[in-house]
Amino acid sequence: MSTATTAPADTARARPDPPASYPPLARLLDPGVPEVGLLVHPRDVGGAAAFQTLQHEGALVRLWGEVATTSAVPVTSTLRALAVRDLVPRRTVLGGLGAAWVLAGTRAPSSLDVLYPPGMHRPPPVSGRAPRQATVLADETVLVAGVQVTGVQRTAIDIASRVRRDAALPALRGLRRTCRLDVGLALRTLELRYRWQGRDAARGVLTRLLAEGTESV
Repeated sequence: MSTATTAPADTARARPDPPASYPPLARLLDPGVPEVGLLVHPRDVGGAAAFQTLQHEGALVRLWGEVATTSAVPVTSTLRALAVRDLVPRRTVLGGLGAAWVLAGTRAPSSLDVLYPPGMHRPPPVSGRAPRQATVLADETVLVAGVQVTGVQRTAIDIASRVRRDAALPALRGLRRTCRLDVGLALRTLELRYRWQGRDAARGVLTRLLAEGTESV
């Protein structure tokens, strides 16, 4: 009489069930879903045409130039600064409309106002960057994601001094709304800078903004 041999029940239970899905293989089988990081460039998604298509379809949100992020990622000051970090060399400061864009999410300018101190060589010309020599005090800057950016008050004075009124006012309103720009303080600071270039124009713009009170854009 033969005796059948069966495996112990606990041995059968010890064998794990195969995984329902193997992520690496699944990604290979679906090349239409690329893996991307926080910042997305055309090369990350198969080229410029795919990059434009993904923006058009709302999958990507453009930050600066050919730098975007996915629509699921909140766009913050940190993310905007990261997008332009390579355009702001060490010892320089991002100012003007570019600073307002980083700090408050106002409309992005066509080029970044990059301030370099006296005694430093002018940064080389690069598309999207406009170097300008200027003295910026240490307490007039803030560090955002490794990028030196002019603080709210200095940014407001620079914009009021150098930007056309029709472009300056929306940016300044954005700074007031998002970053609590103290327009009165900006005016008082301006009055202490007797040799400030564009001082009269800046006074007019800031006075207009102050008169608007809490008017929104």
